[in-house]
Amino acid sequence: MTKSSYIPTSAEIIKRVPKTPDNQYGCITVNSVPVDTPSVVALGGELTTTAQAANSYAKTLQNVLNENKVYGVDVYSVTYHFGSSDPGLERAEQYRIAGRRLVKDENLNPIAQHTRELTLRDMRKNEPVPNYVRQLYNILMRPRITDADGAPVNVDDAISRVHRIKFYAHCHGASILWQMANLMYEDMKKLGYTPAETQRIQHEVFVIQHSPIAPLTGQRFTTLSFASAEDTMMQHHNNLFADWIYENSADIVPSFFDGTKGNIFVAGRLKEKSFREHDHSGLVATDEDTWPLTADGKIIFGAERNALVRAAQHATVGAPVPSVEQMVDGNGIDFAQLKKNGEILYKVMLNDLRQQNLKHDYQK
Repeated sequence: MTKSSYIPTSAEIIKRVPKTPDNQYGCITVNSVPVDTPSVVALGGELTTTAQAANSYAKTLQNVLNENKVYGVDVYSVTYHFGSSDPGLERAEQYRIAGRRLVKDENLNPIAQHTRELTLRDMRKNEPVPNYVRQLYNILMRPRITDADGAPVNVDDAISRVHRIKFYAHCHGASILWQMANLMYEDMKKLGYTPAETQRIQHEVFVIQHSPIAPLTGQRFTTLSFASAEDTMMQHHNNLFADWIYENSADIVPSFFDGTKGNIFVAGRLKEKSFREHDHSGLVATDEDTWPLTADGKIIFGAERNALVRAAQHATVGAPVPSVEQMVDGNGIDFAQLKKNGEILYKVMLNDLRQQNLKHDYQK
């Protein structure tokens, strides 16, 4: 593909607004997000390629906030246009950067593998950083660390500004935020922030992820993830932890695995209808009328709902990022028990993997 024929990626941001006779869907396209106004931004899966799909994510978040009487928070969402890019390959590239290879890719036939390699080569050549990731960063994050002239603001002002924005990512959206965080890190170095200042500021960016298809470790933003052990969309990234969780999903009680293991809440199965395991339906309490949750699913979505509501509340007052326990505990969620479950399961997993390695060595 020649450079002239390559279509770059792009994105549009929509904002929820009151419905009117002339705006029956209750959303508008915006080119900026105020740095001093509390806001929550949804980044959906790779199928969020229309304003209608983006609005669905925004409406979900707004419904959760309204159910919990959290008002005065602007809700945004993003529409993607991938052009000549392949979002699956884009995610694979992020795993490669994070030091992971995808076994699934190695099982492709030679022709398919060659086609993917050509596409990835064009993507790297034309968009070393995807244009839409840079575009979103320039709108959502760069104005929080620079002034009107593009000069860096002081650390306290930057932190105050990032406290006002929270992110909710589903599926591919997690990959976008992972890339955005890395882009922000490099940009802050160029702006003259010290590594300690950069880390301090980025730590105060808070992200909630549901069924994330992105590296869970090495996060620059403070990130909480929520997932199902039976979500097959997450089980092909050559991750022994994910593989073991999936293979033993029937025995996975609701658990929390801390930062070194991904800062992730997991249960064996979230939905009564298993084919919906990757979906984020269940976040709004009334979703259960249509897509009933398992007992374990109620715990995971309850913790996720607590985190979203409290994140929005913190955005309204510009408060620092609290502990994980402060974000999810209460309303029927026992964080101490979830953490204990995770510690026990992790020990069991390590023992199982050691036994498998011993068996493998014996059979050589």
